[in-house]
Amino acid sequence: MLSASSNAVLSAVFWCAITLAVYLASLFIFRRLGSRPIFHPMVFCIAILAVILFYTGVSVEGYQAKTGLLTWLLGPATVALAIPLYSQLSSVKQNGVGVLLPIVIGGLLAPILALLVVYFLPMEAGVKLSLLTKSITTPLAIETSQHIGGIPGLAVVIVIFTGIVGAVFASSIYRLLRITSPQAQGLALGTVAHAIGTAQGFQMSQKVGAFATLGLCINGVLTAIVLPVIFYIVS
Repeated sequence: MLSASSNAVLSAVFWCAITLAVYLASLFIFRRLGSRPIFHPMVFCIAILAVILFYTGVSVEGYQAKTGLLTWLLGPATVALAIPLYSQLSSVKQNGVGVLLPIVIGGLLAPILALLVVYFLPMEAGVKLSLLTKSITTPLAIETSQHIGGIPGLAVVIVIFTGIVGAVFASSIYRLLRITSPQAQGLALGTVAHAIGTAQGFQMSQKVGAFATLGLCINGVLTAIVLPVIFYIVS
């Protein structure tokens, strides 16, 4: 008979494999439907996994424990975004302050607007604080929400939802506002819609993806540093 540790390893491997298979299936559906942002793979992936968890009776907490390896890989995956950024480094240097200023403004506006929207709603303080991390990538959102009194699990959900919304509607907003600059498109996606928006940026072009990576990294670090400092001063 297998030991408890062996069963745990097999269970983790099984659920990681299921998750990857579901994502690949979602990616296939996305491409078959014309790669339109509204059919983003994350939308199908989350929906299919929710159905699987419901019918197998596995809780979300149990699923998260079994797929911890995939969560851990978010860190290296985020660091790996430096590779396409490096390929566009000369273009980034040419824009200088014109690149940093929009990221700083967008990074500050995102949590402020989120807080203003929910300030008067009957929500727990932890829920409201979790919303402040909505525009930074998942690993940083987990740590930041813990430091400011938010709910890490809820922060992850909010971050993913924000990314999906950004990826789905970005192209339409660009057309509506006639934004054609790849630098502007990338910075907006990375700053507001973090990793999912950055992935959408690479679907558009390498340059858009590179600038989205820049927005993702700088805004993530900035927000992760600024929010705990602000709450330490206020409290």
